[in-house]
Amino acid sequence: RIAIVAGTAIPLAMFIVWDAIILGSVYPGAGNSYLSDPLMQLRSQSGIISPLVEVFSLLAIATSYIGFVLGLSDFVADLLKLPGVGSRKPLPYAVTLLPPTALALLSPDIFFKALDFAGAYGVLVLFGILPASMAWSQRYSTSSLPAVPPMVPGGRLALGVMITGAGFIITTQFLSTLS
Repeated sequence: RIAIVAGTAIPLAMFIVWDAIILGSVYPGAGNSYLSDPLMQLRSQSGIISPLVEVFSLLAIATSYIGFVLGLSDFVADLLKLPGVGSRKPLPYAVTLLPPTALALLSPDIFFKALDFAGAYGVLVLFGILPASMAWSQRYSTSSLPAVPPMVPGGRLALGVMITGAGFIITTQFLSTLS
């Protein structure tokens, strides 16, 4: 119980502090004419603030990268049935790290293109179309009775609007990339 409360309270506190920084970084009477980067403001502070921001940023990237590499290398080792899963066997790590490194060296801006693609299509499919389609299937499937009554109000109209809205955004994004 303590782990769950602390594990959610710490990110909540960080989120609230970050929101306070974001909201406090804009001059109240300026409207849209004066917008600044809160991260740059924190980095420009004298004293201990600037090094703490740098360390926090680097640790956020490093821990994310370490977790990603460990998980993906185990997955690749299991998928390809590579010998020696573990920290002493370099083959799963080489298979995990060398292709993206080579791709990044050959085309340095490919990460931004992939991020744009994932944001435009992947997120909308994952959080827009799939949940509504799964709810539609669970609610209106004739193969079996639903195990749980609908927890969210709205019937076919609400689900249809969600699927159609996500599909519309995907279509407009796709058409804008063509032109």
